[in-house]
Formats: sequence, structure tokens, C-alpha cells
Amino acid sequence: MKVACFVFSLALAGTILAGCGPQTPAVGNYATVFGQVTDATGNAPIAGASVTVNFVLNATTDQNGNYRIPNVPNGPWSWSASAANYQSNGNTNAPPLLPGEQRSFTIQLTHI
Repeated sequence: MKVACFVFSLALAGTILAGCGPQTPAVGNYATVFGQVTDATGNAPIAGASVTVNFVLNATTDQNGNYRIPNVPNGPWSWSASAANYQSNGNTNAPPLLPGEQRSFTIQLTHI
């Protein structure tokens, strides 16, 4: 009887604790943004540029200027990009993202 009560107590505790903590929306509720950061004059890729989405999600471009930011909540969003020796660029009123969307766009930065 004591063993059965102990097992039941563990099961109950596990069920209660499983409901604790932050709730993560289903994967389909997120979008991914990706693309390339380039020089506005010659369209050359900019390696090491920083791309930020919604002020908290970040990526650094690779040697070909490519970036990818997954798990962006759908709906309204904003982005910014910066790199050494370039003027920053951004948009606080980008068209809303749809659930599961894969949005590609090129960001151009102007050399200072």
C-alpha cells in the first residue's frame, strides 16, 4: 500500500510540475527570416554584419553576408542591421510575418 501511494504521489507531482514554467507556442506559430547583407553601392556581401529582429533575436552574417534567424513570432515585427564602417539600417514597420513563413530579404548598408 505504501509503495502504491508513493508511486501515485510521484505521478501526481510529475503531472503538476509539467504544467509549470514558460509555455512555448507550437512550432507553426513561428517564422524564419533570412537573406543577405550587402554593400548598397557595389552589392558586395558584408561578412560579420549584425542583424537583429524584434530587438532580441540576433544573427551575424557569414563570409558570404548570409544570415538566418529562426523562431520569430508571427505578426508585427521589426529588424535592424549594422556593420563596422557602415550606416545602420532598419525597419520598425515591416509587413507582418505569417505562421510558418520563410521570409527572405536582402539588407543593404551604406559605407560611411
